[in-house]
Amino acid sequence: AKFATRFGNKTKIIAISSGINAEYGTNEKNRSGDGCKSVTRTSEPFWTFDGRMVICDTPGTNPEADKFKHNVDVAAALNYKPVSRILIVVKADIRMATPLDRIRDFATDLIELPDAIIGTLVTHMDTVTWSREEFKSCLKDELGIDCVLFSGKYSHRKFLLDEIMATCTQTHNLKIGHENFLKLFKIGKNERKIILQIREEVQTFKIMKEQFDEARKIYKDKDEIDLVFEFQAWMEDQVEVAQKKLAKANGFTFYGLKAEAEAGYIANMTNQMRLVLYDLRVEAAGFQSEHGAGNARRCPYCDEVWIKVEGCEGNTNCGNRPSAGIDVRNSSFGVLGTYTFQWLKNPGNFKLTINKHGNRKVERKISGSGIGCGKRINWSTMQNVEVPEDLVRVIKPVRMDEVPILSDNVPGASNWHAAVDDALDGALRSLKLSKILIK
Repeated sequence: AKFATRFGNKTKIIAISSGINAEYGTNEKNRSGDGCKSVTRTSEPFWTFDGRMVICDTPGTNPEADKFKHNVDVAAALNYKPVSRILIVVKADIRMATPLDRIRDFATDLIELPDAIIGTLVTHMDTVTWSREEFKSCLKDELGIDCVLFSGKYSHRKFLLDEIMATCTQTHNLKIGHENFLKLFKIGKNERKIILQIREEVQTFKIMKEQFDEARKIYKDKDEIDLVFEFQAWMEDQVEVAQKKLAKANGFTFYGLKAEAEAGYIANMTNQMRLVLYDLRVEAAGFQSEHGAGNARRCPYCDEVWIKVEGCEGNTNCGNRPSAGIDVRNSSFGVLGTYTFQWLKNPGNFKLTINKHGNRKVERKISGSGIGCGKRINWSTMQNVEVPEDLVRVIKPVRMDEVPILSDNVPGASNWHAAVDDALDGALRSLKLSKILIK
């Protein structure tokens, strides 16, 4: 995949690439091999032939051996500079579905990265009969990716680099660390006993969700909304419970020679559980986004940013506070239901029990003065602004950032977190960019 960044006022490209692609874009030689094993052992950046871009030749992410080190080197290349564009590079095939499937696999691995940064580059277009327009349409419909570039036997490298640069309109600091390393890179092994336990834990998690979906049918209106939010929080806690259980049962310490495999097992299980949580996150986010959480606007006088939670689109005063606390339910509701969940495991019988054990009174009135200049403003004419990141996490649940791949509360987790961060720092320090050599 190719990674783009900005140096100063000029756009540059960092391309994470296999050896053959590195040779194509630079004046470097002997960066690829004919065998099945990776020739590249560490990440190394090079200037492109015209001095406008940088290509970073990296190891493969799925090698036969030393998988952790290879993935650390790729992560270090991502951390090297702010990134503008990631291009998933695939080879065209007689069947258009083949490159689409390959892109889908890579895009799934990159789901934790910003959507706007992902694009694709299809090579060998001179060998197929289907059109670029057909491929663009399918890619947009199936994967939601609209940044697509193409190359063939007679594509000039200068023109291709021009096209890549044209797609780089903003930058992102990806900052790969122990928090998200296992979300992007797979390093686990396949010891049968542990894999079977992971399968059991994930299946139990799925049954919990299925039984909840059935049990919730008797709850209506505000009670159902309260139930969804509280069950979502409880299920997130169960992920950590499962992590601790797996680690204890198998004596994981996340230290020494087995640390990579142990962290990989935890990541395998957690990523499967995060998929089960997805539907709950979407539904809970829907309750809040319907209440205006995705619409922020700026005061033209003092630049304070506001979200409208009640009232019309017309005149108001900057800093005018709502008449009630934000509640995603109907405004007539002033009591929150509180629930407890229990998972009962008897031989051959699993059951989720839900008990409502009281209510919490919601204070509706708001008094006192807040921030804002107090000047007369009109909501419909105010400038729209990007929603703050803390609210983006609410209305865009697919990020699932609040569910850690390896919780800090799992005994020994700090060993792994320190090892990953140390390895990433070391790999990043080793990246040295040579002087520009233009021929």
